[in-house]
Amino acid sequence: MQITDIKTYVLKMDFKVKIGSMPRLQASGLYTNLKTDEGIEGWALTHWNLSNLAQKQFIDDALKRLVLNKDPFMVEEIFHEVYQNTNRIMFGIPQATSAIQIACWDIMGKATKQPIYKLLGGRKKQVKCYASILRAYKPKPAVKTVENAINPELGGFKAVKLRIGMGVDQDAAILKEVRDAFPDIEIMVDANSAYHSVNDAFRVAKVCEKYDVLWLEEPIPTDNTNGLAKLRAKSPVQIAGGENDMGIFRFEEILSRECFDVIQPDVTRVGGFLQSKKIDAMAEVKGVECIPHIFGFGHIIAAALHVIMATRCEWCEFPFYPEEFQLLEEPIRANKGKIKALEKPGLGVEINKEMFEKNVLK
Repeated sequence: MQITDIKTYVLKMDFKVKIGSMPRLQASGLYTNLKTDEGIEGWALTHWNLSNLAQKQFIDDALKRLVLNKDPFMVEEIFHEVYQNTNRIMFGIPQATSAIQIACWDIMGKATKQPIYKLLGGRKKQVKCYASILRAYKPKPAVKTVENAINPELGGFKAVKLRIGMGVDQDAAILKEVRDAFPDIEIMVDANSAYHSVNDAFRVAKVCEKYDVLWLEEPIPTDNTNGLAKLRAKSPVQIAGGENDMGIFRFEEILSRECFDVIQPDVTRVGGFLQSKKIDAMAEVKGVECIPHIFGFGHIIAAALHVIMATRCEWCEFPFYPEEFQLLEEPIRANKGKIKALEKPGLGVEINKEMFEKNVLK
């Protein structure tokens, strides 16, 4: 089998999103479609880049030349050729490298009639999940959102991740209100790198301890490995992060510096499925949990689910937003706070063709 063509499609929804303490972003992404001489196609999706057009141009102009005529089963060969020629010597984009890998595995799964997680070495078929809340709400709206998340008709979640980073006092007010209303649920928090000193982050960690938070995610920018190591050494709660980092060499540095109790590689940014598996193995040796980051549209959720079902990961992050935002013919659903493996071949999902035609730039 050979890859005969690559097509890319810029997705632009008609709304913007506000994720925690980050700036408001256009809901957008880039579909990557690999075609083969046997008529089997592979798909991947990356999202919310500052410029999807830049990523599209990079794949269309540079990566296409490296990937055409390759056997999609030779994923390590493809990864290393792309990595050597883009991420080291020339301009490279982690999301683009990851998309090629994910689309190749989608082809492999369809060709062998197996879901990707089984090809990766299946470890389980179900995992508990937490509702990942999109926005940073004020205390009372935060309570209402958690109330929705635990509703059995909306997933019946028993754990939620709240967005914080609005200032220590505001963060404390949100956590107090939610914990008082829901004493028995698991709570995680994500500051989206809102704080820029170890001292401020430590104050937030103390607040998290008071309200029994499971982990504090990205309290300071993850480029600051020295600061993260200092924070983790004295934090009373677990520190998590790594969603924006790529590859085994970067994660070796993160793990060696002991920056996190929980690392969160994102399969759509880290370099694909095998990089994710290798990073999980590195973390296992170090005694560190590996719980992949997941946020975005349906193909992104699907790709991460296959990683989770093929590793020791104990949690699945589940974006808590309306199902139609998944852009899938059959939405992925949580039930009673758990989610099952996708059993159809490849990624196991299909694009909602009506929404695709409506929202992809012509």
